[in-house]
Amino acid sequence: MASVTPPNVFGLWRAEPIILASRSKGRAALLERAQIPFDVVVSNLDERRVEGVDQLPPAVLAARLAAEKARLVSMQQPGRIVIGADQTLALDSRMLHKAVSIDQACQQLRELAGRPHHLHSAVACFRDGMPQFDFIRTATIHMRPLSEHTIMAYAAAMGEALLQTVGGYEIESLGAHLIDRVEGDMFTVIGLPLFDLLAGFRRLGMIVEEAA
Repeated sequence: MASVTPPNVFGLWRAEPIILASRSKGRAALLERAQIPFDVVVSNLDERRVEGVDQLPPAVLAARLAAEKARLVSMQQPGRIVIGADQTLALDSRMLHKAVSIDQACQQLRELAGRPHHLHSAVACFRDGMPQFDFIRTATIHMRPLSEHTIMAYAAAMGEALLQTVGGYEIESLGAHLIDRVEGDMFTVIGLPLFDLLAGFRRLGMIVEEAA
C-alpha cells in the first residue's frame, strides 16, 4: 500500500485519507496537486470476468468497471472511502484497448490521426461495499493529421510507454504534440474529473468551506 498524506490545507479537509483504487500515476498526481490525502490500494479486478463486459457501450463499461473496482476494495477496507476510476476510448462506434505491441500502438495512432475520438472517464465512490456517488464525463480529442514519419519518431521516443495508455498517447506529456484541440477539461482527459470528485467530497462533508 502506497500512502500520500499532504498537510491539511486551510482547514478544509475533514476526513481521513481516501483510498484510490487505481495504479494510475496521472490520477495520483491530480490528487496530490489538489492536496487530497490518499492511500493507493489496487483492486486487481479481472475485467474479463465482469458481467456483460463485451456488450456494454464504452461509457457504460467505464462506469461499470469504476464501480466494481471501488466496491471490491471497499469490502477489504472497512469504513474507508474508496474511489474507483476507469476510462474508455471510443473511435466512432468502436472501442479501442491498450495495445499489446508497439506495432499495434502505431496502428492505433494511424487510425486516430486526423479524426476526433471520445474519452469516457467514470468515477465511483464506495464505502463498505455501498455506493456513495458516481459520475461519467466525456472529452472529445481532435488529433492532428500525422505523417508516418511523425508516428514512427513518436514511437521511437516513447518506446514501451506506448503500451501503457489506450491510443498510445499521454496528452499530459509528449503526446500533446499529436493533438489539435480538446473539447472538455483536462482532468477528464487524464482520467479523474476532479471538479466533480471534489463536489462529491463536499456533499459527503469531507471538505468543509469554513474552518471549524
